[in-house]
Amino acid sequence: MNKSVMSAELDMTDDVYGAMMIDSPLRHRLLIRAIAAMVVSFLVWSFFAQLDLVTRGSGKVIPSSQIQIIQSLDGGILQAMYVKEGMMVNQDQPLARIDDTRFRSDLAQQEEEVDSLRANIIRLQHELASIEISSKATEWRQQVRVIPQPLTFPADLTKGDPKILARQQAEYTGRLDGLINQLEILARQILQKQQESQELTSKIKTLKSSLQLITRELEMTRPLAKKGIVSEVDLLKLERQVNDIKGELSSLYLMKPKVKAASDESILKRREAVLTYNKEARAEMNELDSRLSRLTEAQVGVQDKVDKAVITSPVNGTIKTIHINTLGGVVQPGVDIIEIVPTEDQLLIEAKIAPKDIAFLHPGLPAVVKVTAYDFTRYGGLDGTVEHISADTTQDEEGNSFYLVRIRTDVSNLVKKDGTPMPIIPGMLTSVDIITGKRTVLEYILNPLLRARDTALRER
Repeated sequence: MNKSVMSAELDMTDDVYGAMMIDSPLRHRLLIRAIAAMVVSFLVWSFFAQLDLVTRGSGKVIPSSQIQIIQSLDGGILQAMYVKEGMMVNQDQPLARIDDTRFRSDLAQQEEEVDSLRANIIRLQHELASIEISSKATEWRQQVRVIPQPLTFPADLTKGDPKILARQQAEYTGRLDGLINQLEILARQILQKQQESQELTSKIKTLKSSLQLITRELEMTRPLAKKGIVSEVDLLKLERQVNDIKGELSSLYLMKPKVKAASDESILKRREAVLTYNKEARAEMNELDSRLSRLTEAQVGVQDKVDKAVITSPVNGTIKTIHINTLGGVVQPGVDIIEIVPTEDQLLIEAKIAPKDIAFLHPGLPAVVKVTAYDFTRYGGLDGTVEHISADTTQDEEGNSFYLVRIRTDVSNLVKKDGTPMPIIPGMLTSVDIITGKRTVLEYILNPLLRARDTALRER
């Protein structure tokens, strides 16, 4: 009996198996145990190991956004064409140029008009700043004063047309000089009336003194006339002189309020002249401000025409079609000039999935896109995500039904080992693997058995 066979093992076996164990060599028993261990290990591994559940389909690369139609809003004469069909372009890259001579002329004219309006407004602001109006001053000279301020312009205007500034400087000086002269004339009238008032006061004082003297003389003469010492004629002369002086005094008393009123009127006219000037200047400035605002808005439109004379690409893409390439030709507003197929950072894949495989698909599932033009074993595929599943099936020309599934990739190209990108353009064919879940290896092994169990012994 082989010593390697334990007595305990022999006790647990029947006679036939015990005889086989005694007779079998050691290596056979080790082989059996190794195979059993491998089977158990495989079963344990297959229970835990998971594989992807994949739904496969075929498709092609489609533009992720619509083909971009490039037009000119304002049209004009085609001055230059910078691209050709099939050429790759970047966003904001110049494609063509429309002659902008007419637009630049309009813009220059508007800029000159804007500068003129600004200079006018600045001049009026300085005019208003040169006028001082005080409602608290009692002395008429202090009520309104004109003190011309130095007329200055911003640096951007001083760099412009000097004729505009010279014209405004002359108008500024002329208008203020005119106002100052008008106020000076009224001031002289006021002084003249004040002088007349003073003269009236002096005359009244003199006449009152004369009236006192001649009245006294008359009183002294009357007794003498009664006695015949002085003639009656002399007495009458004295009485006439008294009446004349009284009449003249009455006239002077009546004239004094008139002179005062005339003086006050001149003071009011002087104030009114400044207020009117101020009001008209402000009204003119407000009107110029409104014109400047309207012109500035219009200038934005003309500047936009100048800027859009250079037609640029709105996206990264490939030039598909150039409809107009005749230099010097007329481009009508709104006419198609260039078509661009966008090449975005992400690709959109449109895949066809059979109805029998659609059950577990939904947006958000991960997918792997294999471009048939590039060897998958060398260059790999593109990771992506299911973005859209059609609501119903579609039939091709052969009558095959399928669902359209759109997958957006994370990147837009494959990369060689040296880092060189391999472009992928719309129209390239692809195969798509959509990962719908996980399944263990054991489930794959048992699936045919479970399926057979459910269908066995049920046929007619």
